Amino acid sequence: AAFGIAEQSALGIGNAFSGGSASATDASTVWFNPAGMTRIQDHQLVTGLHIILPSFNFKNSGSSVLSSFGGAAIEGVNTYDAGRTAYIPNFYFIHSLANDIKLGLGINSPFGMSTKYDDDWVGRYQSIESEILTININPSIAWKFSPNLAIGVGINTQYIKATFNKKIDFTAICAKVILGATTCAALPGAAINNGFSQLEADDWSLGYNVGFLYDFTPHTRLGLFYRSEIHHQLKGTAAFAFTIPITVISTIPILSIVFDDTQLISQPDMPANVSLSIDHQINSHLTLMADATWTGWSSVPELKIQFTNLRKSDTVEELKFKDTLRLSIGVTYTTDGSWVFRTGIAFDEGASVDAHSRSARVPDNDRYWLAVGASYQLLESLSVDFGYAHLFVQDTHIQRLGSTGQNLVGEHRADVNIISGQIRWGILQDDFNSPT
Repeated sequence: AAFGIAEQSALGIGNAFSGGSASATDASTVWFNPAGMTRIQDHQLVTGLHIILPSFNFKNSGSSVLSSFGGAAIEGVNTYDAGRTAYIPNFYFIHSLANDIKLGLGINSPFGMSTKYDDDWVGRYQSIESEILTININPSIAWKFSPNLAIGVGINTQYIKATFNKKIDFTAICAKVILGATTCAALPGAAINNGFSQLEADDWSLGYNVGFLYDFTPHTRLGLFYRSEIHHQLKGTAAFAFTIPITVISTIPILSIVFDDTQLISQPDMPANVSLSIDHQINSHLTLMADATWTGWSSVPELKIQFTNLRKSDTVEELKFKDTLRLSIGVTYTTDGSWVFRTGIAFDEGASVDAHSRSARVPDNDRYWLAVGASYQLLESLSVDFGYAHLFVQDTHIQRLGSTGQNLVGEHRADVNIISGQIRWGILQDDFNSPT
């Protein structure tokens, strides 16, 4: 939930990722549980693409400015869909050093989001465009410790880039600083006094992951996986643009100093997660699986931005995220021919606590997954996998107070469609070593 990206395997999406850390069906196990690499024969390469199609329809329910800032209703567009299509690629490769020792590499995007509103919507003073992009490079190694137990570890080198922008209501700021001044006679939100802020920052940082895979029987196995929290220190710039009447600037000259372009630092922690999965093969055709994944979103209680401009105070966007649980179950049916079919359902708990802490940047809430998928064996060493999921999102109420007195009140009605595809190429040991 929140801005986590579950879509890391087109094969796994067909089961709503219920196999998680236990199935180890393809090279994406580098991400889900590196211990599972010991189940992959010879070498394997997987590359895939996920198309995420979200809809976040907002409907205004009486957003207004606090009385101390003027008390008027906020003018602007009352309904808007902030959803933006996202294209998420992933790449995985497993190299067999020996039957019991495997090396792996995964490149994917574990966190991300993109919401964008028009600059005349009622919530423009809290958000217009928000984007988080991550790239995670994850080399791993796995060792089959005993006939029943495998262990895997990995290092995560993670890049993150964040962009946030919004409008600034200088009329409301003016009214708060010098109440009753004739220069602030315009209604809060008047276009002539609108400013604009854009924050951009990025960072590289490190984390680790470790996983265990235990075979109770040849047909039943349990996977346990942990991925560490990653501490980031983003550095970037804050740029401001505004059109303030000269009479206001002459009355409050500090405004042009406070809103001068500056450098910024932010230190968010990307959350840890723990996954426990089971995979049970009933017969040669039917396999059942289940997964429970905990994510430590409480490591992101707020988004705090510090500015090098000493006259500008720190910006703190309260999130109050709570730790979440994702539960899923699924089934795989293997035919006697070239096809494999999958389906699964999942409950993905939202990280937002309530309407007051929920942000228009991340309109997060509980989600229910319904997923289907299929694989087709093109050649002995080449397969294609497809997956589709529809996410039903509970109606998301928001009643959030902005820094300049705007109280955004309304509801997001959301759903998400995900379309995924990938290619699996199994490379035999003899072919890999061949000079041709």
